[in-house]
Amino acid sequence: METLIKDFGPKRDSVPEDYRWWQNQAKDLMSPLIKLMVDGKASMPIEGMASDHDENADRLESFARPLLLWAHWQKSLEAYSDGDDDALSSTARDWFRKGLLAGTDPKSPEFWGHSANFHQHSVEMGLMVIGLELSREHLWSTLSDSEKDQVLLWLESDVGNGHHWNNHMFFGILVMEFLVREGRGHDVYRLVIDRWFEELDGMYASEGWYMDGMNQAFDFYNAYAWHYYSLWWISLYGENNPERCQRWSERCDRFLQDYPHFFAASGEHPGFGRSITYRFNATAPIGLAQALGVSPLDPGLSRSLCQRNLKFFMDKPVAQSQGCLSLGWYDEFIDMVEVYSCGGSTYWAGKAFAPLLLAPEDPFWSNEEVTCPAAKGDSSLAMKPPSLVVRNTNGEVEIVNVGSQIASTNTRFGPYKWGLLSYKSSYGFTIVRDGELYPLDSGLTAQAPDGKVVYGRHYTAPAIVAPERMACLYSLGRKFEQFQVSVETRMWWKGDWQLIVHRCIAKQDSVLRHGSYALSSEDAAKLKGSQDGLTGQAWNGDHGIALQAVSGFESHAVDSRLSEADGLRRHIQAPFHITHLLEKKMKAGEEAWLVALSWAGKERAEGVPWNVDSLADGHWRFSHDNLGKWGVEDAFLPKLD
Repeated sequence: METLIKDFGPKRDSVPEDYRWWQNQAKDLMSPLIKLMVDGKASMPIEGMASDHDENADRLESFARPLLLWAHWQKSLEAYSDGDDDALSSTARDWFRKGLLAGTDPKSPEFWGHSANFHQHSVEMGLMVIGLELSREHLWSTLSDSEKDQVLLWLESDVGNGHHWNNHMFFGILVMEFLVREGRGHDVYRLVIDRWFEELDGMYASEGWYMDGMNQAFDFYNAYAWHYYSLWWISLYGENNPERCQRWSERCDRFLQDYPHFFAASGEHPGFGRSITYRFNATAPIGLAQALGVSPLDPGLSRSLCQRNLKFFMDKPVAQSQGCLSLGWYDEFIDMVEVYSCGGSTYWAGKAFAPLLLAPEDPFWSNEEVTCPAAKGDSSLAMKPPSLVVRNTNGEVEIVNVGSQIASTNTRFGPYKWGLLSYKSSYGFTIVRDGELYPLDSGLTAQAPDGKVVYGRHYTAPAIVAPERMACLYSLGRKFEQFQVSVETRMWWKGDWQLIVHRCIAKQDSVLRHGSYALSSEDAAKLKGSQDGLTGQAWNGDHGIALQAVSGFESHAVDSRLSEADGLRRHIQAPFHITHLLEKKMKAGEEAWLVALSWAGKERAEGVPWNVDSLADGHWRFSHDNLGKWGVEDAFLPKLD
């Protein structure tokens, strides 16, 4: 197995154009940070919100996360650089060196403070270890023995600390491994490292997927946490446990076989799960696996996925007023970000620069580009371990969420980030600021007729995860009010259309609403909506939505923000949005079948309503002026009028 930290040999006179493009992207991200580097300081005043950790944690994040980005860039400069590259990187190196010493000195006013049980410092320390190992020649090796001892003493404050029972256990492992390598280890460290790996192994499901421990979630953390830290451990410290290296690298191989389906032809991946403000770090394990020699992907496909994803976001207005990466998704939108984030948090995205660990001669840079599955045609991939179906339709990616969720202890992060029925590239979703509410788009919600609380999908039991359909069982409600609506949802799909069937049993009087995707726009004037009976449509000039009642629904409504007067922004992609809704009032004890057709696509002719030809028992038939006939056969389907 190869190493991630390679000897690039003598500098080249030239490098491939794409290699240089990646160097320049890293440089463009580092340049505004370098302007914030004040001599004698151990943090950068990156604008953004304060986290719910503490000031010291935020200060350390503003150091450790940019350090990782710089380490990747600096490594690439060993292969090729110009005078401006070297000058800027040297400035950053000198600041990181001085800041490291100031931040770890208890006598300094810049001291970051020690780590403690479940403190965010443990996370940043683990990440810093990767940065220090990657830049060892340029940073760590320049420290005197006494300076190294100071840093190691500080890192030792993480030893023995509690770590959240999820991917965070990697951070404790990395810190102890570094201490062992630097001669500050004890026999018990190896015993604990082995024990924690046993715990992490226990979170493995199958097919390359890990449940993120106490979060009980399957999302993009599987890529940029589980298959990132594990590959780094293999490369840095795995020489004494080849069996573990083999096991974890094989799991990464299996995950990457399917992972290209998560990327649209544009390069975008759907916003889904927590921490999506890290944006392009979704590609983190792709470059690492190529560098370590454990990737199953053609190097031309790996480059295409990484480069298109990075370019997609870098072409968006993702910078804040200082020129640094902002908190948000397509742009700066702080209100969508989890409470554990601060201004420096977004530089977790530095993981995406793993391709700069590859030599300019690597096939990653020279192989002919291989396009992603979404660019080749429609496909559907059912993944039972995470309870997801990933669909590629007309160049977009749709994640049909059969059963992913977030633990009840972490709903403060926004359960709708895992709870919607589906997530789609180019569409995103809306947020809520009030914990009593739940967004109305992309799924079914319930509300008491005179109540404020909006109940959305959270805990879900998956029943069928298949390429052509899905089924799941869940409840709308929560324990505080003992409000409950039992819902069985089944879904079939054809192109950009979904056929959605809800069988609902209400225990209280309820108002149920099914929402379309939320269509967004930067210009409210471009959002054009229309309604015809129980069918609603909307268009923003490039994309459209449609929601058509088939059976059970009684009325139509709209959730929108079409001007500044409509309250605060709620959509993760743009200031304005429109969502079509279908509504049904239910009495306590009533059972109802609610059936809708939902569309999200780019061809307006495909978004016109379907003709409902038959809703016979077990055999439903539809026809469309442009898409032809659609027949669905399933014993579950009832005869409806």
